[in-house]
Amino acid sequence: MFWKHTKQFMIFWSFVLLAAYLVYIYPLHRLTTWLGYPALLNVPEIVGLWFAVIAILWLSFRSSSRTLEVALYNWMGIGFVFLTPCLLYEGLRLGLLLNDRWAALVILAIGISMVIVAFATAQRLHCKELRFSPPRFTRNIRLVQISDVHIGSRSARFLERVVKAINSKNPDFVLITGDFLDAKRVGPKDIASLKTLNAPIYFSIGNHERYAGLEWVIPMLEDAGCILLRTQAVSFEELQLIGIDDAEDRHQVKHELAKIELAREHFKILLYHRPLGWEAAVDAGVDLMLCGHTHNGQIFPFNWLVRQQFKIIRGLHTRDDCHLYVSPGTGTWGPAMRLGSRNEITCIDLHC
Repeated sequence: MFWKHTKQFMIFWSFVLLAAYLVYIYPLHRLTTWLGYPALLNVPEIVGLWFAVIAILWLSFRSSSRTLEVALYNWMGIGFVFLTPCLLYEGLRLGLLLNDRWAALVILAIGISMVIVAFATAQRLHCKELRFSPPRFTRNIRLVQISDVHIGSRSARFLERVVKAINSKNPDFVLITGDFLDAKRVGPKDIASLKTLNAPIYFSIGNHERYAGLEWVIPMLEDAGCILLRTQAVSFEELQLIGIDDAEDRHQVKHELAKIELAREHFKILLYHRPLGWEAAVDAGVDLMLCGHTHNGQIFPFNWLVRQQFKIIRGLHTRDDCHLYVSPGTGTWGPAMRLGSRNEITCIDLHC
């Protein structure tokens, strides 16, 4: 057991060290060199800055400072945007004679433009509309799904905008598919605007609720008006809502669905945070599975990496009369930036 934990610790911090260099240090180092100022970041400065970043990251894991988090997250996001063109140019200059200074100026112009677009995009809310016609429905029902709001990374003011947008849709139910918050410093005041929603809220646990600590997250969410579905189902006339907690186990949906009594004649909607277990949902006769978690990559080209872990990272998919919808998320984790993705509120109309 000791060696297992030691191995996990070493793998984690090796990844942190590499990621910290690539995102926080490498773009600065290469751009200053290509611009003709190599002395600004020579080896001692690089090593010193690298370990300073690691120390600040370590402190941020134990700190409740939003200012520190915002600075680190935004630097991370900006560094990731610049990383891609720097790596592309690094490859080009291996086989071609190019002017490094002009290339660096072009990379700066492109990178700054992309950063501006990414910050602006992360402030906008888009509404995605889905429509289904269950055969036995006798009345119309409107649902709104939000996912991955990430209060902590995002502010209480952002949540107020989300709530206002939801209320404008006049839903019958609000469905939250996890990662509503992502920091232990989030308190009741930060999520108080949930109480102004004009519809009952049904909630399934995401991974960040687990990371933050369910022992205090659950009472706070319940006090804000959320009804948590934890391997549970509730029925309303012809509709059944089912919720399962997020877990690292890829068979979580299969295992937990077996414990729930499903209403055969109802239109069954399963809330599960990550887009895994769709096959089990199909086999169980679920009509619609709602997920999130992937953010559709959030910042291009991270979506390519996300696709290596999840076969489906966004959108509506259908198999054997069972639908799966993966939300790209309503907020953002880490930097308030989106590039090649967008913040989404999903409006789902069930028509008779």
